[in-house]
Amino acid sequence: MGKSVKGITTDTQIKKAIKQAILSDKPALHPIAGYKGLEIRIRPTLNGTDATTDFRHRYTHPYTGKRPYMTLGQYPALSIADARQMHTDNMQLLARGIDPIAHRDNEIAQKAKAANHTFSEVAKRWLNDELSNPDHQPAKSTLENWERAIKALNKAFGNCPISEVTTQQVLLVCKDIQRSHVHKGNRVKNIASRIFASAIVDGLIEVNPVLQLKGTKILKPSKIQHHAALTTPAEFAELLKEIDALDQPAYYNKELLQMMALTFARIGDVCRMKWADIDFNAKQWVFEPLKGQGRNDMVDSLVVPLAPQTLAILEQMQQKTGNYDYVFYNARRKKGKFLDPQRINATLNDPSMNKAGIGKGYEGKGYKGVHSPHGFRASAKTMLMERLGYSHLLTELQSGRSIPDQYGSTYNRMEGIEERTQMMTDWANYIDNLKAGKIDNVIYTSFKQQQNIKQG
Repeated sequence: MGKSVKGITTDTQIKKAIKQAILSDKPALHPIAGYKGLEIRIRPTLNGTDATTDFRHRYTHPYTGKRPYMTLGQYPALSIADARQMHTDNMQLLARGIDPIAHRDNEIAQKAKAANHTFSEVAKRWLNDELSNPDHQPAKSTLENWERAIKALNKAFGNCPISEVTTQQVLLVCKDIQRSHVHKGNRVKNIASRIFASAIVDGLIEVNPVLQLKGTKILKPSKIQHHAALTTPAEFAELLKEIDALDQPAYYNKELLQMMALTFARIGDVCRMKWADIDFNAKQWVFEPLKGQGRNDMVDSLVVPLAPQTLAILEQMQQKTGNYDYVFYNARRKKGKFLDPQRINATLNDPSMNKAGIGKGYEGKGYKGVHSPHGFRASAKTMLMERLGYSHLLTELQSGRSIPDQYGSTYNRMEGIEERTQMMTDWANYIDNLKAGKIDNVIYTSFKQQQNIKQG
């Protein structure tokens, strides 16, 4: 190799050095001033009319102590400014004990791997993973929403390598949907984010492009829609009496609805209730709520104290399904051997229900738009606070909410167990009184003071 000369700082100096190397027909090395180990290498062609010019960085390996050369790129496609930036990036890696060549090779391998995985393929794998757990199956409507969202995303960039999908591409799809359906546009964004998150876990990408939209006002916010719920004692009493009058012994719809009214747990959790989670001695149902997994606002384990009325239902069910895993066992269901949540919706919305004619536009729709399975949570919370004087804290704890205290810590699953046991018993007795026609029309103007929470 030719003789090294004084450090280069400009393009003009590079061009001059190339011309000199061609005229002398000898290769040359020129250091880049101010960047230790960075140099430009000039190699004249065999015919002496041109030269191959590239930038190299020679550094000391962080562990072996060897001094390898790393070719950065050819000039002029790679400018001197680009070469300087790459040198700086390499030095930052070395400061963290990372070999720049190994780092680059790993990035190239990841990009090659991602290039072989299109968005549609990753979306398909994500959906299959979501459906692979028989104990955590989405409702039919939820699955249909997921599939519609994926279809919209696939139409836009399904054949693109997932590593090449940009924030702008996702945004365009969501904004187009929001022209007619605001909530659907936001749902598509959320599904896209979950698919990209799975790609990160698989090592296909490093950054979720949807997260770049977080905190922005580019997409319109969805209007919060609350689940239909009866929250006045007289109307709720009519619903309770109709549930008790149900005659569907083969499917346990009556018992499941009674259980929802008494425990005000989510429908998915009640349908999946397992005998292994019922402690008859402690009079508790201890389980992991479906909605609590991976969410900071929900507890990942919940204790539901069982009132005598609740235990009586479970004792009846034990005679019917005690030999199976699930309390509300359903041998006909393929996805999971428990009662389908959609069956409970269908029961409440059956035209034979809502004989008292509660709610606007109820005709022929049962409790559709009047009271939903999720509505039992709102019913219980409202009446526990308004009619029985229980605090917001206890009702939220029993609903499975994660409640931080003033120090930032969060109450665990056993917090307030004694107070919640009394509350659940009072609630069960209150339900009995409602069905017996003892309607309490007194609304508490000031709720009970927040009790001191003790470890159960």
